[in-house]
Amino acid sequence: MGEALYTVYSIAKGLIVTFINLFRKKVTLQYPEVRWELPSGYRGIPCLPVDAETGKDLCVGCGACARACPAQCITVEAHMDENKKRVVDSFTLDASRCMFCNLCEEACTFDAIKMSDTYELACFDREEAKLDREDLNRIGGVREPKPKEPEEAVVKEAA
Repeated sequence: MGEALYTVYSIAKGLIVTFINLFRKKVTLQYPEVRWELPSGYRGIPCLPVDAETGKDLCVGCGACARACPAQCITVEAHMDENKKRVVDSFTLDASRCMFCNLCEEACTFDAIKMSDTYELACFDREEAKLDREDLNRIGGVREPKPKEPEEAVVKEAA
């Protein structure tokens, strides 16, 4: 008799929980059609945004981001040209090893690397997770020019 009473009690308890949750706000998103609203400061995959004025990214190939990366997922290859200027040959980021720590962005003195809001990084092959410079430029999009300082604008207007 005690076992039958416990069974009825368990079923009633489960139905009460189901009934209470029936009228709560839905939290499930229909993912491909509806996307999450990302909070400000969200850190997705690092990217190299393209400058709106020049059409190129600001990376000079110094390798500060690669040295700062604890996962060692960034590789930068560069050489010096005849004008003693560094030219970037390749910039690769292995997204499968990146832990989105933001240290690469903090280490970059040229503001060439930023954390994007891209979180969809699924792929079928491990080699597809290695992003080259063009992929990182595409993810980064176009960087808007920085607004001029008010003092600079006033000085130029006065002159």
